[in-house]
Amino acid sequence: MGVRRPPALERIPPASQVHLDAREDIRRGQEPFARIMAAVKAMGPEQALILRAPFEPVPLLAALGKRGFAHWIDQNAPDDWTIWFYREPGATGHAAHVAPALPSSGGDTLVVDVRGLEPPEPMVRVLERLDALRPGQRLVVLHERRPMLLYPQLEDRGFTHETEEPEPGLVRIVVRCPAPPP
Repeated sequence: MGVRRPPALERIPPASQVHLDAREDIRRGQEPFARIMAAVKAMGPEQALILRAPFEPVPLLAALGKRGFAHWIDQNAPDDWTIWFYREPGATGHAAHVAPALPSSGGDTLVVDVRGLEPPEPMVRVLERLDALRPGQRLVVLHERRPMLLYPQLEDRGFTHETEEPEPGLVRIVVRCPAPPP
């Protein structure tokens, strides 16, 4: 892009830089979102994520912006982008806005309604809820459509799920956290 790197990035030492290259994953048709969010979740307040991607990940910019991250982009080639995600000095931790999961009538069921949210926000909210799910609990996700990228994420993490479409524009996914073995 030819624009000088922001001063906040110049102050981040190499030891505080978390590098993640998603180009090959995307070329193979794999979704790198869970890996990216795991890296973000593990980052300390003084660290920066340096993401390599084959395109400008506009929805990710918005999703991480809602969590308090600024970004700086450098386009190295038409299919090679470097995106720095960092917190401005003085910014407080994670500024994530996450709608609370609503408990249902049973204490073992949480409900999260992601209808009307722009991608990747529905995936982000569901994955955050899964991290908080205890063995034996279930999460009911209310969505507008079948989230095809979510299903492999659930299966990779050992969750079972059932999907139903009780009415047009409403998809209900019931995700169960497996109980620990006796």
